[in-house]
Amino acid sequence: MVDVKGLWRRLAELASAPTAETPRAPPPQPKDPTRCALDFFSDRFLTIRDLGFFGQFSRSPNGRYVVGWSDRSPDGSRGGHRYDGEGRWILLEGDRLIAQGNLQRPQDGKVADDGTVLISDWLFGDGLDGVLAGFSSEGQQLLHHVLAANINDHALSPDGRMAICRTLNSPGSSDSCKLILFDVHAGRELARWDPEPVSVAGYEFDTDADLVHVVTEDGDRAAYDFTGRLVNATEWQRARIGRGDLNVIKPAIELAGPDAASGDIAAILQGLAVACSTDADWLRARAFRAKGELLEKLDRDAEALEAYESALLLDPQVGVFSRSEKLRRAVGGTSKTKPPRKRRLEKQADRFGMKHEVVELEKGENKLWRSAAFREWTSIENAALEHYLDGGWSGAAAEGGLILTVIKAASFARLAERNADTYIEALYAQNVAFDEDRYAIGDLLASVRRADIGQLRRNWALISKRSGETPAFYPGVWWDGVEGLFKALGNERLAAIADRFSSAPYDLRAGWPDLTLWRADEVRFVEVKGPSDSIHASQARLVRDLLNPLAHHVTLAEIIQAT
Repeated sequence: MVDVKGLWRRLAELASAPTAETPRAPPPQPKDPTRCALDFFSDRFLTIRDLGFFGQFSRSPNGRYVVGWSDRSPDGSRGGHRYDGEGRWILLEGDRLIAQGNLQRPQDGKVADDGTVLISDWLFGDGLDGVLAGFSSEGQQLLHHVLAANINDHALSPDGRMAICRTLNSPGSSDSCKLILFDVHAGRELARWDPEPVSVAGYEFDTDADLVHVVTEDGDRAAYDFTGRLVNATEWQRARIGRGDLNVIKPAIELAGPDAASGDIAAILQGLAVACSTDADWLRARAFRAKGELLEKLDRDAEALEAYESALLLDPQVGVFSRSEKLRRAVGGTSKTKPPRKRRLEKQADRFGMKHEVVELEKGENKLWRSAAFREWTSIENAALEHYLDGGWSGAAAEGGLILTVIKAASFARLAERNADTYIEALYAQNVAFDEDRYAIGDLLASVRRADIGQLRRNWALISKRSGETPAFYPGVWWDGVEGLFKALGNERLAAIADRFSSAPYDLRAGWPDLTLWRADEVRFVEVKGPSDSIHASQARLVRDLLNPLAHHVTLAEIIQAT
């Protein structure tokens, strides 16, 4: 039953509450500043028992003032996201309370050398909105700027005159993804502009020169005047290109051409070399793509093709397959006897050193398939598994769930109950809370080499205990599969997989082929691809970095509709 009285009471409360557009009058300020006993905890938290205050704090650059804020309801029972119960801010000069106020959800307070305060208010409820609020050292409101976007961060000049904030994405709002500059004492916006797409470490003001510097995490500085103009654009672009920033490199490539200055081309290629050497495969793939695009514009087709091939090896969906095929024909010339044209997925399989085979299945409605008329309609992966089971294989359609469970069960002579639900990648990466769970990788691998069926059965009973007959996080894994795959692989091959896995557990937990098959001591990993499907970056990495180096049989099974 709906609580009608409670509903009307809540609506009345909301109607009488201050809104973002109508700032509330400040509470009475202390006439005689009260001395308080301040209890600082680390460099973030402040307790003032005399005021019943606990919250975060920051100091003015000259150390004279402290601003504290608490994003909790007045009784302290609720913090963070909520629909009522205003938070609180306070301003201290030394150990004396000189100003205070309330905001719905105060965040990230700043205080200048003159006692000017800047706080962002995240507001009640679920909206993409916020308020940037500024106050004098006497508690009078100087700035109240309503934004139809969440505030990411903000900064205040040491003299308290200027402020800047950066907003987050807010679809359809003119406040979305902006840097906005304010004159705090005048209470007005001065300028706004689209920020450079970089990771920001902070902001620095030079009010004598009317400049604000956006400082990146790697130390570069974008200098804007108080109209929002980037005044060091050339130096900024040169620095970002040198760091391999694709957000700057790609526009530079669009402007480049055969008549571009050789020094400019060399600088872009040097920046691309930096980007191509990063650890992130997805970023390297896009860097190689950008390199190929530049080289193609410079009519260096053979080098462009090489760059595109490198991109596709890292991420088959990077978007240059057709372009690479066109360049391959141009570079390779024509032949009187053309070989049979390969299918798209066959070319992808060749690129990653995978076998390719076509499997015909019956197609039903709603993406359902089956291997034969007497079978039930099921997913494409399970239908493909049935096809191989009919061919004499044993197996499971569990992606990496099966092999990772086998590794976990084999890595411990006796698995501790507290680790029953701990992901194997966390154990191998030592990403655990307690020291007793940080096992040496050498010890884990030694256990894999010594493991027997009794050990696996004992650990499996613990792994599957909480959800019955299968691990809670891998519902497609069963004991028969664990036992069968372990016997087929044997200790040394399983240990070799575990050893490779230990080099990058979080990267190599994903991308495992859909099917794991075995027959006697033969093991196959089969990636199932339906019409219009493609190999993903994580799958490419897993095959390239783990399965191929260990000479495992990896197949790309292209599913087509049976005629």
